Amino acid sequence: MQELYDRAFARLERVAAKRGDFAQCWADYISVHPWDIDVRNVDARTLEVLAVMREPAPVELALIFSEWLAALRASLDNAIYALAVAITGQNPPPHAGRIQFPICSTEDDFKTQARRLTMLPTRIIEALDRGQPYQSPWGPESNLTWWVNELARKDRHRELHVGLGRVDEHRVRIAPPSGVAIEFDETVEPYSHIEHELVVARFNASQPLHPSEITADLRGVVIGPEIQAWADFRLDGRRQTLEDRMIYTEIFTRNHLENMARMGECVPPRGFRTLDPEEPEDSAKPDVRGTSG
Repeated sequence: MQELYDRAFARLERVAAKRGDFAQCWADYISVHPWDIDVRNVDARTLEVLAVMREPAPVELALIFSEWLAALRASLDNAIYALAVAITGQNPPPHAGRIQFPICSTEDDFKTQARRLTMLPTRIIEALDRGQPYQSPWGPESNLTWWVNELARKDRHRELHVGLGRVDEHRVRIAPPSGVAIEFDETVEPYSHIEHELVVARFNASQPLHPSEITADLRGVVIGPEIQAWADFRLDGRRQTLEDRMIYTEIFTRNHLENMARMGECVPPRGFRTLDPEEPEDSAKPDVRGTSG
């Protein structure tokens, strides 16, 4: 059965390459400077500085993200299939067409999904249940495995996910005319994604100003990639860059695969990296399910 696990882990290993392809596609996109800076009056003494998208992200970005998602979701399904083969000693195992790794938002949903896995013993069903998104105290949407399923489902059945820019680092400098004092509006939340345009700064001047009278320096503003449907996610209560979320998701997915390998008495390629295989199966383990607080 080892070779079935090896193939599941091989599929997971591909996602890092896809993440690299995604990063290169993003780098090519921003090399043409697809955002402009605009300064506008809110009133005579209040002005806003905006990042304005003039060139949308290429569809290639969405296609690569789609491939990344598909590989993650398929690796989970491949691993639970390998587990079913290991447990039953049959390939294909009984009811092979029903086998799918459950990712559930409610307890009732898990009970429904578990009925598809009658070839697995109760102890394994219970282990799968403990790692379900609905078990998170902050709700299923705080769980990265839930996002793998949700994003992949929408990608398959609805449309490609839209790629956007998001402000990851923020430092705006304003050069007003001599003798004019300005004060920045601290209520502006610049760390957000840019759908069409985004206010990255707002300030009040000590006298009326026209946008042409000031110079805005946005070289301290770093715009990174974002996926529109995933933009509001928080991990541990904080915003994470898309790259960090992708890396964490890969780690949490590997943890699921390693648990299934351990339950099937097999060893992952390059060994166990996210858990201690000597640890008793039902003992307390660190929460590595990707939940936010």
